[in-house]
Amino acid sequence: MVINLSPLNHSDDSYGELCASKEFSDKEFEQIGKIKHRLDDDEQVQFIARQSKYRPGGSFTTPDTIFVTNKRIVIRDPSLLGVRENIVSVSYDKITSIELERGVFSSKIIIRAPGFAYEMEAISKIIAEQIIHYVKNSMDKLKIESQKQSIEVKVSIVDELLKLANLKEKGVVSEEEFLRMKQVLLDKRNE
Repeated sequence: MVINLSPLNHSDDSYGELCASKEFSDKEFEQIGKIKHRLDDDEQVQFIARQSKYRPGGSFTTPDTIFVTNKRIVIRDPSLLGVRENIVSVSYDKITSIELERGVFSSKIIIRAPGFAYEMEAISKIIAEQIIHYVKNSMDKLKIESQKQSIEVKVSIVDELLKLANLKEKGVVSEEEFLRMKQVLLDKRNE
């Protein structure tokens, strides 16, 4: 059964705040409940993919679950029939690659980041494609934002250098002061 994300459908009103404007099943809401204490206040779950129990590569007793939020990927890896669990996350700015391998019956998502590698097999092809698309778009947005900030800093430093050269020409600062301040600005650019 698919339900509306309205908090009115759940006894815990925080579920509506934890989820994006998508519909999740009761089982998916149950899975969100298992990680909600790990989510930031402004973090929302966008997608959930649970490993199949029955497809090749799946886990019959303790399937993994991937939660894609607006900030990161959270992976819940239960063990010992669900008695223990390992929860790891990787933010989009740390992910170096995310790939999709399509199989005959299901798909595999491969995530890589410095010091982190994860593969999850036996997930729905449709949800796997949506996850890959969403994560790649999020990574691209972060990269563009970072490039904009870098350009703004470089333009700002160029402006400062021009102002400093103007002050030197007018005799407001000495040659020594100019060289010292210029070096400070150039060091900022390299940070």
